[in-house]
Amino acid sequence: MKDSIVFFAPNSRIAALATNAISQMNLSIPVEEAIDYEAVELLHKYPSCKVAISRSGTADLLRGVKGLSVVDITASFYEIQRGISKLIEKRCKNISVISQHNFIGLTHAEFNVGDVKVTLNPCKNTEDIISTVERRVDSGTDGVLGCVLAIETAKSHNLIVEPLESDFFSIKKVILQALELLEYLNVSQKNFECMESVLDNIDEGVIFFDSDNKPAIYNECAFKLMQPESKEQWFHKLEEYMNRANSVPRVVNLNKNKVLFRSIPLSGNKFISGNKTSSNVVIMQDSTAIEENAKNIKISTYEKGLFARRSFKDIRFESLVMEDAVALAKRFSNSDSTVMLFGETGVGKEGFAQSIHNNSPRSKKPFVSVNCASLPQGLVASELFGYAEGAFTGARSSGKKGLFELAQGGTIFLDEITEIPLEVQSQFLRVIQEREVMRIGDDRIIPLDIRIICASNKKILPLCEQGKFRYDLYYRLNVLQLTIPPLRERGRDVLVLFRAFMAEFLHKNEEDIEFDDSVRSVLLGYSWPGNVRELRNFAEALSFYGDEIKVSNVLNILNHDKEVVSADSDGGQQALNFKDDMPLSEIEKEYYRYMLERHSNAEVAKLAGISRTSLWRKLKTLGLSD
Repeated sequence: MKDSIVFFAPNSRIAALATNAISQMNLSIPVEEAIDYEAVELLHKYPSCKVAISRSGTADLLRGVKGLSVVDITASFYEIQRGISKLIEKRCKNISVISQHNFIGLTHAEFNVGDVKVTLNPCKNTEDIISTVERRVDSGTDGVLGCVLAIETAKSHNLIVEPLESDFFSIKKVILQALELLEYLNVSQKNFECMESVLDNIDEGVIFFDSDNKPAIYNECAFKLMQPESKEQWFHKLEEYMNRANSVPRVVNLNKNKVLFRSIPLSGNKFISGNKTSSNVVIMQDSTAIEENAKNIKISTYEKGLFARRSFKDIRFESLVMEDAVALAKRFSNSDSTVMLFGETGVGKEGFAQSIHNNSPRSKKPFVSVNCASLPQGLVASELFGYAEGAFTGARSSGKKGLFELAQGGTIFLDEITEIPLEVQSQFLRVIQEREVMRIGDDRIIPLDIRIICASNKKILPLCEQGKFRYDLYYRLNVLQLTIPPLRERGRDVLVLFRAFMAEFLHKNEEDIEFDDSVRSVLLGYSWPGNVRELRNFAEALSFYGDEIKVSNVLNILNHDKEVVSADSDGGQQALNFKDDMPLSEIEKEYYRYMLERHSNAEVAKLAGISRTSLWRKLKTLGLSD
């Protein structure tokens, strides 16, 4: 940076030496002949100046300028010896070397050169220089070697004088020191800026307290957490927690907020600004930020479909039929064979798939859940198998991994497997047989190490007979078969699940959920065509009526008293029901619910006269996508 170093020379001789040295070193450093406050004023010409070179009192004055580092021009031993020799030649017998301590050193000393007494007198300031000269006169000094002020004062006492000057090599040495200091400052500044950038972009409040217990460095997050306290009160406000917390995080109450707090005692470290020894680093995080981060992590993980949340302990039951199903699923989990799950909509097929994965040796690996019915029409193959760079118009320039690749090492769960288009089933069959995949538009084969779990709410063999599903694919998938019983066949499991759901929605313990025999009778007598999903939704709706579970509210939600809910000839499916005051959106939802219970997604789309993609969007809007 231009003009980062400025040389302030006390006289023309030093200025000439500095200019000569700077030229020989091929540098561009401005030289100003100025002393004391004149030098301070001249600094305004150099706003980029970081390092000043000067001597004696001028150097001390420049140190008072904020953000400026100063390198002192010092007198070498050779220069002092040469000055003493000149005074001896002038027949001086008691010589005093008098100047600023930053020019001749900090140590006061007395020594003899032959029969000549020499006293070294470092001074703190101009007043000290004048008084020192006067004391040395009283002590018999007859010759003075020193700075300009010392020489002038000595002359007024008729003493023999000799100016103490720096030579060319001393000037060159101090310039090299200034260059080293500038490089250090530049590196330190970059490190400091980097640290500030990091601190300002994290959601933790960080405060560095110096040895005076003042906040030397802090970020914006810390400033907000400490409001409305003034910075002078920060240490006092946190001192109690700092004494107890040390580096172990703990939750504390700070300005009506719950904050995760930890304090790290430091010693021996220097701050860039102030050069004060640090005392403590405080790290704070608002509990709401912690919760938000945890939420974002979960959302990110779940959106990628790489995380199985449920395990066998989450499956609630008392019935023998479910006990048998869970026991069989646990045995399946120890195998790598393909599993086919059968069951009506809402029985919890994905919960079983996740439990099998989490109970298997692959539990630490990805779990990719795919609803085959929701895959965009025409893009099923590219979603499942991925594609290479430039495979088709609109493809990503970098290509894309398929869902099978994303499940590498883990498990892929293919729900509604019967909805895979017939033209894609042959490719799908090869992936299952060979455990390898080739991206669309690529010639590279990718080996797969995955476990496959499929699910369907339909019988597949009739679809094979109708030519809608390949026989060879069915037999390849149907290795380990598990049928999950509908809720109406699980007896008192209805009550077990109902109690658990109500406890969840009411934020109570399960043992605190109470209901009478009339409620039990209604719950056990209802067919639950939507299975566990319907029961959970029912419990959520009932929770809004309050803690007391009344049969009238149960009947109101189920519409049992109006006999709206009934079992039909299709085996307990809910009948189509339209009311006079029903909004159009509810009529549409009722229609699609009714059709989905009797037909596949592809058949519903065909009957409704829309594409499968449009059907998927509509079901998602109506809340029927599951």
